[in-house]
Amino acid sequence: MEPKEIDKQIGEKIAINRKLKNKSRGWLAEKVSRSYQQVQNYESGKHRVAASCLLIMARALKTPIINFFPKDDEK
Repeated sequence: MEPKEIDKQIGEKIAINRKLKNKSRGWLAEKVSRSYQQVQNYESGKHRVAASCLLIMARALKTPIINFFPKDDEK
């Protein structure tokens, strides 16, 4: 899997988990001390998300961090 592809998949998982919790991008941006646009870039896979930021997102969304990663059968 190319780095860009995994970045996109992680971004999609962030968006899915955020929407499942009925939270806005603005809300998540505030929780991780990033701009709305930066969270949008993470969710679209344009920018890589640092591990520390993923952990903060997982805690804010009250979801296990593993939920941001694709399963082996999702390629």
